[in-house]
Parts: sequence; C-alpha cells; structure tokens
Amino acid sequence: MKLRLTTLIALALSVSAFAADVNGSPSAASKGLAEQHLRQDLQLLLSRMSASGMLGDHPEEVHLSIDEPSRRVADLGVLVDSTSGERAHDGLRILGTTPGGSAEHGGLRPGDVIVSVNGTSLKNLGADSDGRALAAATLRSSVNETASPSLQLDVLRNGDLLAMNVPVQSVFVPAMRVELGNTAIAAQTTMAASSSGCGRISTYDVAPRSERVYHATIEQIDGVTPGPSGQETYRVSAGQHKLLVNEDIPTRQVGIGPDATMRSQRDHSKVLLVDVKPDSVMMVGAKFHEDKANNVRNGEYWDPIVWREKGMGCP
Repeated sequence: MKLRLTTLIALALSVSAFAADVNGSPSAASKGLAEQHLRQDLQLLLSRMSASGMLGDHPEEVHLSIDEPSRRVADLGVLVDSTSGERAHDGLRILGTTPGGSAEHGGLRPGDVIVSVNGTSLKNLGADSDGRALAAATLRSSVNETASPSLQLDVLRNGDLLAMNVPVQSVFVPAMRVELGNTAIAAQTTMAASSSGCGRISTYDVAPRSERVYHATIEQIDGVTPGPSGQETYRVSAGQHKLLVNEDIPTRQVGIGPDATMRSQRDHSKVLLVDVKPDSVMMVGAKFHEDKANNVRNGEYWDPIVWREKGMGCP
C-alpha cells in the first residue's frame, strides 16, 4: 500500500525560518534546529493519523512519499465564509483569524465583512461550478499575487465602512523530500519508470506572474487520471507523455459576471504533449493571453505550457 499525502502533510507541517550566516546561507545550527522541528512535527502528525485510522489497519505497511519543490507561500491568516455565492453576496464574512497571523495584526475581527481588496469589489461575484463563492477565489488570488507587503481592504464592521491596510506574510519554503516506510514498498510507484529513466511533471504554482503564467491542474496523464486529488507532482517514465490540462487562472484576470459564469460552465481543458527527460522536472502552467481575455466561450484566452525545465534526481 502506498499513500501520497503531500498536500495534507505540507499544510500540517510547521516550517521554521532559517537563520542566515554572514554569507546569507543557512548556518549549520539553524539547519539542525529546522530538521529537529520537522522530525517532531512529522512524528506528531503521523501518530495522530495512525490513531485516527487514516493509515488503515496495518500502518507498518504504509509508505508515505513527500516531494515538495521550493515555493513562495503567502498567507493572510483569515477564515471566511465561502460556502456559496449567496452568502458572499455583500462580501466575505470573516469567521475567524489565525492567532498571531496577518489578519489579526491588521485589526481584522470575526464578524467583519471584506467588501473589496486592492480596489477590486468582492460583492455580487457569484459562485464557481462547485458552488463556492468566487469572492473567496478573488481574495486568495490577491494574496498570492501581491508584490506589496500589505493589502488594502475595505471592511464593513457594525455598519461602518473601514479602510484597512493589512500586512501579508510571504516566505519561500525550501525544497523538501521525505520517504517513510519499507524500502521495498517505496520502490513501487503509481507510474513506474522504464529502463530509460524517469522524471517528474509538476504544477506547483511558482510560475512567473510577470509573464502571465498561472497555476494549472493536470486532469489526465496518457489517458489516466492521476491521483490522489490535490497532488501536484507526478513521477513518470522518461519520454513523451500526453497531458490533459486545465487552467486555474484567477477570476479577476479573466473577468467577472457573465464571463465568470460562462467560464465555470464550460470545460476548457487542453492537450499538452511533453517530452520528459531523465532526472528532470517539467513545470506546467497556464499561459494567459490578455489580448484574448474576452474569448471565454472558445477558450482562446489561455494555453497550457511548460514554463520551466530543471534537473532533479529521480531514483
């Protein structure tokens, strides 16, 4: 049995910041402290997963594989009500804030309603194909894409409209690779490598926004749906592969109102052929064509691309 719980574990881990020496590199002491914290957090998480039954009746037979490239992580530290477009009709209601997080430091409180972010209204944006409020996706995109250390929010509190400058914490998380479990089990892969070697295909969202490249999702690899849901790096054999890719471009880039509704109702997935070289990672993203932003009906507003290829060992 092999589980890939990359997203779950990545979200649960506490990432310690590295202290830098005079050359700007992590010191040996800071590396050791970070590794110690990581081991402790992993052990606690795995203990809870085992006790809850998430690892099945034979956790000793489970192999966990975590493969995370370096990436930028931005967080506002706020929980909003995004359950439906109707509930976010007048903006996003704050249900809670992370203790010590950016939202709390910026003065946001449970019960506040965020009505705009950086001048973009969050009212009357409707819902996506899953019924979730598009306002939440707009707020999340603003947090992820901001180059500024803060966001300008208009917030409704007890009938009063407040203009608030809320800090956004943005850090780069280093690459991480962890293998847990029996090595014989570890040798098994969802997509086995051929004798010619193996590589990886990844959709981790570290694409260059200056080139209008955004996050994408891979729906199929060579006609097979990869899994589990939420995974963004896939190990494949070296050689050519046929991908079915869908875009995850922020709503405010493509448009709101009728354009957003039409976009959510149509399947705009596209085929991308990639030639994966041994010991390499192909970074796949969605290229947004600003000059065709209104061509939502026929999907001309975007194309899947390999925006970067880099070397990485693939045992």
